[in-house]
Amino acid sequence: MGTTFNLIDDPWIVIRTVDGDSEVVSIRDAFARSADIRRIAGDLPTQDFAVLRILLAILYQVFRERAAEGDRIEVFEGLWESGDLPIDEIDRYLEHWHGRFDLFDETHPFMQVAGLASTTGEAKPLGGILIPDSPGDNSLFTMSRNVRELDYGTAARWLVHCQAYDYDGIKTGISGDPRTKGGRGYPIGIGWTGWLGGLYLEGSNLRETLLLNWSPPDDHDAADRPLWERQPLTPAPRPSIGTAPCGPLDLFTWPVRHIRLIPDGDAVRQVLVGIGEAVPKAWQLRNEPMTAWRLSPTQMVKEKSEGTPLYMPRSHDHSRSMWRGLAALLPDPKPAVDSRIGHPLSYPAQILDTLGHRSEVLPDRMFAVVSVGVEYGANMSSFGEIFTDRVVLHPGIAVAEGNARAAIVEVLDRTDRAVAALASLAGDLAIAGGGDRAPAMTRARERGYAVLDQYFRQWLPMVRTDCDFDDVLNTWYRIGLEVLAQEADALLDQASPRTRAVKIVDGKTISAGQSVNWFHYNVRQHLPYRKDAEEWQ
Repeated sequence: MGTTFNLIDDPWIVIRTVDGDSEVVSIRDAFARSADIRRIAGDLPTQDFAVLRILLAILYQVFRERAAEGDRIEVFEGLWESGDLPIDEIDRYLEHWHGRFDLFDETHPFMQVAGLASTTGEAKPLGGILIPDSPGDNSLFTMSRNVRELDYGTAARWLVHCQAYDYDGIKTGISGDPRTKGGRGYPIGIGWTGWLGGLYLEGSNLRETLLLNWSPPDDHDAADRPLWERQPLTPAPRPSIGTAPCGPLDLFTWPVRHIRLIPDGDAVRQVLVGIGEAVPKAWQLRNEPMTAWRLSPTQMVKEKSEGTPLYMPRSHDHSRSMWRGLAALLPDPKPAVDSRIGHPLSYPAQILDTLGHRSEVLPDRMFAVVSVGVEYGANMSSFGEIFTDRVVLHPGIAVAEGNARAAIVEVLDRTDRAVAALASLAGDLAIAGGGDRAPAMTRARERGYAVLDQYFRQWLPMVRTDCDFDDVLNTWYRIGLEVLAQEADALLDQASPRTRAVKIVDGKTISAGQSVNWFHYNVRQHLPYRKDAEEWQ
């Protein structure tokens, strides 16, 4: 009997229990113990996201019939209040597809191509091929390029990650692939998940996280199936499916690479990674639920869509805290429309839209919205940075027409303008002291958001559908005023004595005293705190 490692039965998913312990579990155990598992906690946030999507693909299929026949909110409510997942149903599904989850099956190895071979007959070492490596000196992550072997469970995690996030560039030329030219596989793009400004909802345990992110489309295409339910991959592109994913299950498990893990004894020591199936990235709005979207005129021209609006995933800006862009992620009752074609400029992530519809079922709960993203290097042919962030909020904030969302949008707008007032003060002081305005403004703006960060994260859960919005907003205005006033004082303390003198710059009178007075006036306009209102406890 050949080497075998079945992901349904054998441990490979790194988790953190609700008691704080780290363990490695199988797919079956992840579902069976989901109420006792806090979260997936593997090697990288991107790996956790990719593994979560594998578990979601299974759950989507198990729940498919009830989702098609019942009211979605009632179905969710029943599952949520049951206190557990339907383990018997999940086990029946896993048993039916058990053979397709073997990492080294001779005909259909999990997410790989059986018998895959390079045109040279050689395979490659693991480091820098299967495992991401970031070349930057200050990188968030750096995985060694000198990795010589991986145990089977670890290799499985990196296999899933590679299919989700692999960088672009020339790959190993694969024997039997007509696209191989001169012993090389030429670029077809990064892994689909790498395009996303990835988002997922996190509950108090894995059971809640899975249910919160179960967000099937209303018109779920019957042809949409996970990779393990399709015909085994071959070295050549799949003619049966063409190039179009049919829905979320295709995208959760899409084989952007043709891969073969090569076991040696009790470990994987070599790997082949060739080009697989490209995803038509501008056509996935209705298929991908775990990212926000932006209208892309560039893709409309490139794809010759003839007026059909095309949308690209809205990527995260890793230089900004997630809360600063929260307004763009939430469902909007009146989204801005492109005046030329009459279509919305953006769409929210489906999981957040679904959360808003479920908010009445979850009136007393708080959940985390977690962001995950990758910044690739030049030509997307290497990894640059991997980053993640999270905010805790009430589900009512995701109700498009709700007061909670409106309050958040207003606060974020006012906070942006208040920080801009601080930046303007820094710029004036720089000019008054004989320096440059722009660098000073940039530093002050970054500092302003940095000092507000922890306070905003603490304040955000106060915004609920049943809160007193006047009091809650007034609380933030007080906090913002106090924090930014302290920063303004610090800028004055650091300013040179020359700033006290009055200067005329471009016809404008500038001095420290005048600038700080304008700052206090403007910041109070933007953050209209009322002293007679209830103080934040």
